[in-house]
Amino acid sequence: MGYETGEIAVYDVLKGEVVEVEGTGVVYTPVYALKKNVNYSFEIQFAVDDEADIDCLLEVEQGNALPATEGEADDGYVVPDDADPFLEIEDEDLHIRAYCPAVTRYLRLKITGRGDNSATVRLVKFNVCTVVNL
Repeated sequence: MGYETGEIAVYDVLKGEVVEVEGTGVVYTPVYALKKNVNYSFEIQFAVDDEADIDCLLEVEQGNALPATEGEADDGYVVPDDADPFLEIEDEDLHIRAYCPAVTRYLRLKITGRGDNSATVRLVKFNVCTVVNL
């Protein structure tokens, strides 16, 4: 007996825009509304000018209401207590990572530029990929 596969949906959270991650600052992506009964993975990619360094820590923050100001720190968004840092990226390669969110309505990425992170680093891809649990 075989099994059915669900259709994979890909959502461009950045909507064609980029997020500047200048030096050692902290930035936030737009939020993504979570759905019920789906499996998640993320496609994440950075770009940088010339041969400059990328050194970013990515954490997934979650919350139950939209942030007061999109792209800003918000007390209603936290990294779930049982979550480790999501990813540490130091290159321009495409990264794909599975994620099992805590039960909340929304999520977003918190990106922290670290030590050698260049002022020209940009998040150029943040896609959320979903497939319905069957």
